[in-house]
Amino acid sequence: MQEKQQKIFNAAQETFSELGFKGTNIAKITQRAGVAVGTFYRFYSAKEEIFIQVYAAENNRVKQEVLNANDLNEDPRILLPKVMRQLMKQATNSLVLQAWYTNPKLKQLIKDDSSVQEDFMYHTVFQLIKRWQQNDLLRPEMTMARIQQLFEALIVVDNHQDELPSGDFDQLVTDLVQGILDRILK
Repeated sequence: MQEKQQKIFNAAQETFSELGFKGTNIAKITQRAGVAVGTFYRFYSAKEEIFIQVYAAENNRVKQEVLNANDLNEDPRILLPKVMRQLMKQATNSLVLQAWYTNPKLKQLIKDDSSVQEDFMYHTVFQLIKRWQQNDLLRPEMTMARIQQLFEALIVVDNHQDELPSGDFDQLVTDLVQGILDRILK
């Protein structure tokens, strides 16, 4: 990145992290970067465009932080729920990741951008599953397509949690994850 573009990106990253997507505007980003608004438009067409780059960086940072904080050789039945809880905690604490989750327009823009891995949870889970496959921990009849289908069902449940009877949703997800792990692991 050019020096000015890097300054703008850094300023956007800080501003989105502190104020969220709605609280951030181009004037705040350029003021923090110490550049003119016109300079912003030399590199980015809109606030959404730079947000997608900031989201991608935050998404990668969180995934790496969580993976680095864990022993990836730990029993998958213990590791996966722990990693998922840590990822959810990070998402809850990050205004950047919250914007992806709560803003349908941003979610669609990110989904449409092939250079960005949309869902930090899903991608991280599949990194672990591929590792387990390489270490021969998966049942032989469980194809990656079947495993993917099982975890995609969790995403559907998450997207429709308001339609479920009231109760402890976190415990429900934990129970479903344990059931999936019991099904896919040897």
